[in-house]
Amino acid sequence: MLRRGLLLVLLAACSVEEGEVRVRIYGEEFIEEGIPASVFADGWSVKFDSFLVSVGAVTVAQAGDSPGLEAPGFQVLELARPSMGVGQQIASGRVLVGRQDDVGFVVGPDGAAVASEVPAEALARMKDGGFALYVAGTATKDAVTKRFAWGFPTRTRYSECASVAEVAAESEATVQLTIHGDHLFYDDLYSETPAVRFELVAQADVDGDGEVTQAELLAVDLRPLPNYQVGSTGIVDLWSFIAHQTGSLGHIDGEGHCDNTAEE
Repeated sequence: MLRRGLLLVLLAACSVEEGEVRVRIYGEEFIEEGIPASVFADGWSVKFDSFLVSVGAVTVAQAGDSPGLEAPGFQVLELARPSMGVGQQIASGRVLVGRQDDVGFVVGPDGAAVASEVPAEALARMKDGGFALYVAGTATKDAVTKRFAWGFPTRTRYSECASVAEVAAESEATVQLTIHGDHLFYDDLYSETPAVRFELVAQADVDGDGEVTQAELLAVDLRPLPNYQVGSTGIVDLWSFIAHQTGSLGHIDGEGHCDNTAEE
């Protein structure tokens, strides 16, 4: 009996405690409600009618351990849909107790992506266009309104995201993949304090029809400008500049940092 009791104690000591983690994606108020003029350095404001993102290859773990949660498939989600501040769930599972400070995910196109609360035509737009991101909306300043509808095929891997989610035994915690829509309108690729601007985008509408297209943005030469710095990227036009910024949208739990790597 003594030996059996000792064995049970040892087994209990070696048992692994787990809890539940839910992974949600959230575009914050800027995507769900709009970016107010107070955020822009040039007085514009932006309202998104659609902000579709294709996200997958989600992993959640503690630093140094194997992923406790792996969700390899891709989903297309409409981040402009109101969520009352909670975002939309994309994965859940059991993980070891502790802080889940090693999260990874990919924002990229995927022909097999699924969607449960996105219209069929929107999912088809993402797949047919090979898009990771599709944004449509309006920008307004005084009596001027400019429309935009842009799709981006860029693919970005976010890794080593230091989530603050703390899972306790037999309890539940939430990891939030946070998407920052205002980054699309940053005026510098590498500054730690870029301004948010729309004036140059608005000026690209050379035919005056009220819609700023990819072709018009491609025609804007950044090289003479004092801002819109591009480092060693070789980028010379406004479309490529904005496309490059799409690789900086992903964060963790609000303002938390992720390493981001562009992939082919």
